Amino acid sequence: MDFSADSSYLQVSTGSYKRQVYEVPSGKQLVDQSMIDRITWATWTSVLGDEVIGIWSRHAEKADVNCACVSHSGINLVTGDDFGMVKLFDFPCPEKFVRTWFCIITTSAVDIMVLYCFCRTRTMETFPSLNL
Repeated sequence: MDFSADSSYLQVSTGSYKRQVYEVPSGKQLVDQSMIDRITWATWTSVLGDEVIGIWSRHAEKADVNCACVSHSGINLVTGDDFGMVKLFDFPCPEKFVRTWFCIITTSAVDIMVLYCFCRTRTMETFPSLNL
């Protein structure tokens, strides 16, 4: 669930894999895609939407990517999936099957919260303790 930067809208992802946007406080659902496209979001935790099409790999099923979070700077997106992978993307990533900039394999990626902005240099020196 995410609020717009001006707190006028709320975005949710449903169990049937649909992204829905509502006006606050009326609760009226927005269906005009051009209006939804103009909303600036304060946070982004949805795995659905045109802004995150690239997080889905070519062979991913709907339930494979379970969580996403945009960094505070709004330039990076981190995701967690059923395979224990934590992946870093540019945000937005509207093109299909985009490459990740960084990937960590964990024992479980249940939930992710980006607390600090990721470095955009994308060099291995940024993460010297990792052996990739």
